[in-house]
Amino acid sequence: MYTIGNKLPKRDKLGIHNYIEKEFLQAFSFLINASLEPKSEKVTSVKKARLQIETLKQLFRTEYEIKVITEKAYLNIELKLQEISKMTNGWLKYLQTQNPLNQN
Repeated sequence: MYTIGNKLPKRDKLGIHNYIEKEFLQAFSFLINASLEPKSEKVTSVKKARLQIETLKQLFRTEYEIKVITEKAYLNIELKLQEISKMTNGWLKYLQTQNPLNQN
């Protein structure tokens, strides 16, 4: 994430990529919070992280489509985001089966 930003022109680095970095840090923060919260409170943080990750996937696609990042960088990050998304959705499903009251 950060190494890509080092290679970008100042306009892109301080524009869309800066926003993407903030979104990434927010998603990461939600996942850390969820890992440290009591079981009954994890669902909210995991749901927030899932939304952030899906937003990141769209933002990275936009960044690639407007040719801010290379195809190689896009594919590398997209694969990682897909894996994170699968893991987050799996975690959420697990939590919801453990506590059916948190399914909303």
